[in-house]
Amino acid sequence: MQDLFFRMKIEKTGFLLDLSILHFLFIFETLFLRYSYFPIMRNNSPLAIPIQRIFDSAKGVKTFVFHVSMESFPGQFVMVWIPGKDEKPFSISRDKNGEFWLMVADVGPFSHALCSFRPGDTIGIRGPFGKGYSLPKKKNIVLVGGGYGMAPLHNCGVWHLENGNTVTAITGARSGQNVLFEKECSESGFRTFVTTDDGSKGERGFVTHILERLLMKEKIDLVQTCGPEKMMKVIAEMCVAKSVPCEVSLERYMKCGFGVCGQCTVDGTGERMCREGPVQDGAYALQNFSDFGKYHRGAEGQKILW
Repeated sequence: MQDLFFRMKIEKTGFLLDLSILHFLFIFETLFLRYSYFPIMRNNSPLAIPIQRIFDSAKGVKTFVFHVSMESFPGQFVMVWIPGKDEKPFSISRDKNGEFWLMVADVGPFSHALCSFRPGDTIGIRGPFGKGYSLPKKKNIVLVGGGYGMAPLHNCGVWHLENGNTVTAITGARSGQNVLFEKECSESGFRTFVTTDDGSKGERGFVTHILERLLMKEKIDLVQTCGPEKMMKVIAEMCVAKSVPCEVSLERYMKCGFGVCGQCTVDGTGERMCREGPVQDGAYALQNFSDFGKYHRGAEGQKILW
């Protein structure tokens, strides 16, 4: 990969210093981050990790398996780097017993390039980063995933069971061929519901329909959700109305991953979703984030409607 260079001119000496981006980040971490309020992440520089195996999770979705432990918590993410292409954030779908999983949907140039990789190929991974989901004990917890959002939630549910919680998973998709983690949720011991827009699998309708019934019939201690932001906003509103705690996972455009560039801030408070997020209290997001469920910002800061 050709290095991009920061050029820094020192006026008094006329000395020109060229530093690659990675070298700059290393110096920045050493001289500033270690002596500031920023906690140091375990892997701020990419680790070259070989892919052990790849399997299909749904139509157009692959899961990449690595034999490494990232020591992450559910809801955190990593930055995946392909030399010569780009670097993008991905949710962690499993990090247990020495196996680390990333689920990749073939939806853009970067993910398309990644889906062309094969076992034995190596990619760069930085992280884990961000604030994950709460991990209480002995509670009745409902996980609501829309589309690709089920990936971090299954990982979260496994932790919940180990903490003595009762776990219900609601996974929704456009059609049966797009449903994710139904089998894994059932085999893990979750009470599992499936919804599809076209009724080709499970119940016809939306995940919110099933959640509404559960909120009416049961005492639910916590709802955790991930997926389309409009869906999460509706879920947060439903939970606030029933006085049930709720956590949402907000996706914003990320560049650095550790809170320096400010690209992933939300409107209203300026909080960085790579540091203070991506997981946020649903009631707090409703009250304080003016962009929640309405829009996000692109690479140039322009508003993009959800």
